[in-house]
Amino acid sequence: MTTHSDSAIVDETLGTFVRGHHILSDGVRLDDDYFSLTRNIDGRDVGFIAHSVDSDAVRGMLPRLHHVFDQLQRLHHQAVEAVVYEFSEDPPSTEELDDALRDLALDAVVVFPDNEVVLDLADTCGSHFMDGYWPAVRFNGDDNVVKVTVES
Repeated sequence: MTTHSDSAIVDETLGTFVRGHHILSDGVRLDDDYFSLTRNIDGRDVGFIAHSVDSDAVRGMLPRLHHVFDQLQRLHHQAVEAVVYEFSEDPPSTEELDDALRDLALDAVVVFPDNEVVLDLADTCGSHFMDGYWPAVRFNGDDNVVKVTVES
């Protein structure tokens, strides 16, 4: 891992995390409050976000990011099950879980300095969540689900 500047951190396993920015119409620059990169996972672009502006803190999150990357399939499955159970009135059938696993694709992985991780899921068929909303599942540092929310 090397740092090219204050806005990029290179990790040999995952790639280059960059701190992006946006220029407003009046010329004001707004810097992102995180470092991120995009990886293609099973034909889909997935964002990996280290939620800090401190490059040393981001370096400290890299082992957690590596773990999540290595366990991505299991964590995605766990996240989808958590969403289905959270929003079902009755215990879901195996078919419902399989449908949800197919329909709720991984969109982003967000890692925080406290080692908590949030997986943002995308409703690829549009039948589970209203347009503009998506489920997010928070894991603690031991990969246990601690919260399921709907984001917009």
